[in-house]
Amino acid sequence: MQQAMEFLDLMNGVSSNNDGDGGDNNNSGDPIVLSMYARDRPSVNSSAIIIWALGVFVAWLASYLSSSDYRSYAKAIRMKSHLVARAGGVGAVAATTAAGGQGGENVEQPPPSPARHDGTPRSRSQSRERSTTATAASPPSESGERTIYRDDDEDAAEAVITNRNVQPQHYQEEESLELDASHAIFFIVLASTSLLVLFFFKIFNVVKIFYAFGCSGAFAQVVLYPLLTRVFRKLRWKSPMRPMECLSEENATRAALNGGCKGKILMCLYSFFGPITLLDVMANTIAYAVGGTWLYIAFTVLHPGSNVFYWIVQDVFGACMCITFLGTIKINAIRVAAILLTVAFFYDIFFVFVTPLLTKHGESIMVNVATSGGPPKADPSWCEKYPSSTECKGGEPLPMLFAIPRVGDYQGGASMLGLGDIVLPGLLLSFASRFDEAKRLMGLVSGGAGRVRNGAGGVSSNKSSWNICCGCGQGGYFGPVVVAYAVGLAMANAAVYLMQMGQPALLYLVPCCLGTFVFMARRNGELNDIWDNPRAIRAADALLFGGRIEAEDEDDVRASSLLMNEGAEMT
Repeated sequence: MQQAMEFLDLMNGVSSNNDGDGGDNNNSGDPIVLSMYARDRPSVNSSAIIIWALGVFVAWLASYLSSSDYRSYAKAIRMKSHLVARAGGVGAVAATTAAGGQGGENVEQPPPSPARHDGTPRSRSQSRERSTTATAASPPSESGERTIYRDDDEDAAEAVITNRNVQPQHYQEEESLELDASHAIFFIVLASTSLLVLFFFKIFNVVKIFYAFGCSGAFAQVVLYPLLTRVFRKLRWKSPMRPMECLSEENATRAALNGGCKGKILMCLYSFFGPITLLDVMANTIAYAVGGTWLYIAFTVLHPGSNVFYWIVQDVFGACMCITFLGTIKINAIRVAAILLTVAFFYDIFFVFVTPLLTKHGESIMVNVATSGGPPKADPSWCEKYPSSTECKGGEPLPMLFAIPRVGDYQGGASMLGLGDIVLPGLLLSFASRFDEAKRLMGLVSGGAGRVRNGAGGVSSNKSSWNICCGCGQGGYFGPVVVAYAVGLAMANAAVYLMQMGQPALLYLVPCCLGTFVFMARRNGELNDIWDNPRAIRAADALLFGGRIEAEDEDDVRASSLLMNEGAEMT
């Protein structure tokens, strides 16, 4: 803009000189022709389409993986029934499943998997418990050592083929937090406080440090750990999956008894991490190396958002964090989801639309924090020529969101989607996924086919166009709610395009997702059941985790058992 003003002054000076010549010089009056052109900008923001697809995919994947325990248990049941049927034991299986549906006692349960390899993260103590259980249960290998990780199908098949007397056993319960109404309110208060602290104190670099190290651990558990496990199994290389002898329980105990600093260190490491394998070391080393590289770029590159490695790693880390969050934090009642999402609905609107009326410079607190202090104050053309100018600093997406740089736009910028817009509606999607899988599991245990009805009217057809569109071949709530999430997120992106300003995504997501779920539950006659701790999830958790669910009276126990045979819900 400054250069344009200087050029205009120059033109005015030339015009004045021409007027002062009085027309005596014929060459002095030559006209100056000036043509102004605007730089091309893409008519369609393709990065907004990519960020929409990424958000829908991550919400679906994280919610789907949150119910993997139920699916693993159901898979073991189906495999056992199939193998026994091939061996001619169909009548024995029918008698076993029928006995399981008559009161929930003395049920011969299929052997659950001691470890999960579907990408769902495990906590340190959970990894230690499962590894110890699997080690004790696994037969010795050819070298006389015990392996920790075995394939789920191998365990189930071996139990049936060798005709072992399988005793009822349960999964090790994950370290998870079930939200209630008080947690929902506290969650929003904490989020608001964090947002205000970032806005007033501008400690964005601290957020980057926490994000790098926190997400590196999630990246190791969600991506690298399952990937390396599959690679080593394909290569039939078992030694990286065995506990390291130097950090085994026996060596740690022996060193601790001998005394000294080494013994204390080994015992502390074993108590905190459990049996450590070479696979653990490799996965975490790679993950933290990637996180450290990302953090180095964040602190040394002027505009790291344009670095391909930087924004790809940031988005992958964000996806891993969403999967970890929804695998750990859960809700088991629509009442809690309604409270949480309603409060989050007004929270998002307030910090996007209302705060510009309250701040000194009319800034939106949400947009200011998301862009690390607000967009650059200088003109984009000036910043393109002089990117190191102080007025061109800022505008980099804070690493608490997905960011896709705008393609082919000389002004730069990025399409952004906050992680909160995934995990908060994702809690509802996760509840829908677990509710559907719990109903399928309990129906399978009671001798049914394990298909969920779309309501009290009949069984869903696998060939229906609705189920194909929803990506849910057996009906239920999860598919329609995912579609509702996709529609709500598309509405938010369309509003950004039409209004040319940031939008609170929860303004569109909450009515779409919560409204769809409540409407379907009311239509199916299940709203009263899922409003507060549905029976299907209580019964499935009691079946998997054993003894965690405590019924208030015998009627509640009987109701949970009768759920297995209710034709209105299962077939």
